[in-house]
Amino acid sequence: MSNADDIKRNSHKIWLAGMGAYSMIKETGIESFETLVEKGQQFEKENNPKESDTDVNDSRLDELKSRANQTMDRIERAFDLRVSSALSRLGISKKTDLDLLNDKVDKLTQLLEQVSKSMDK
Repeated sequence: MSNADDIKRNSHKIWLAGMGAYSMIKETGIESFETLVEKGQQFEKENNPKESDTDVNDSRLDELKSRANQTMDRIERAFDLRVSSALSRLGISKKTDLDLLNDKVDKLTQLLEQVSKSMDK
């Protein structure tokens, strides 16, 4: 296996661990989150790399953060599309549809007021 495969597999495991931690926090509360943060800080202090390695690690970390953000964006877009599709199947209108309908109602109201004024004259 190549180094890239190892990185990919390990980054996926880290992602899954993070999702598992998030799930546990939802079940046990914010105290668990604070405990995890403290343990992470302690681990980071104990395993801090040499100063010369920091730039290389920072650039790799930035790359991984960027990829994670891109993945989250794709997940969010897919989620939005599925929710929108489900709402559409249920017959629930989108906000844009409601805004258009409100505009039409406003225009009709104005026209009725104009007609009403012209009839009163």
